[in-house]
Amino acid sequence: MISDYKEGGWFPEWSSPGYADIMVGNNSASVVADAYVKGLRGYDIQTLYQALLHGANNEGSVSAVGRNGAAYYNGLGYVPYDVKINESAARTQEYAYDDFAIYQLAKALGQPQAEIDLYAKRCQNYRHLFDEGTKLMRGKNKDGRFQSPFNPFKLAMRLPKATVGIIPAAFFTTLPA
Repeated sequence: MISDYKEGGWFPEWSSPGYADIMVGNNSASVVADAYVKGLRGYDIQTLYQALLHGANNEGSVSAVGRNGAAYYNGLGYVPYDVKINESAARTQEYAYDDFAIYQLAKALGQPQAEIDLYAKRCQNYRHLFDEGTKLMRGKNKDGRFQSPFNPFKLAMRLPKATVGIIPAAFFTTLPA
């Protein structure tokens, strides 16, 4: 992974040569963080950590790397539905999960508290998509309103990759205070 980052500027998010535009999110964050917190050593964790931060805070030259909608996600706390970024709700939830992995790794590495706090906050961004009225995760527009009309049985490219109605909000856990 370090070679991928050093040679291409990004982590690949799918196991293939090059940067296949297949998955949303920075799935490498959970791989790197999980390995480190479980005690695996013998590699340059600082370079890997910097690569994770780079991917989490920037859009790539293609949507297969970095975070498509990073400015929206970092500013609003979600990727809006109405800005022509497909799978906005899925991206928001994936990015929040990836931020949780970065948060755990930042704590384990003893990174500055402000950095740890940033990812602790951002890993809660999935909450912006929970609609109390429907009890479902929903895409939200840039103005903060949920996308409408809403049909929980409609499968669309801007919704998560599964029917929204079968994705329970309890999928995510909250951090202890």
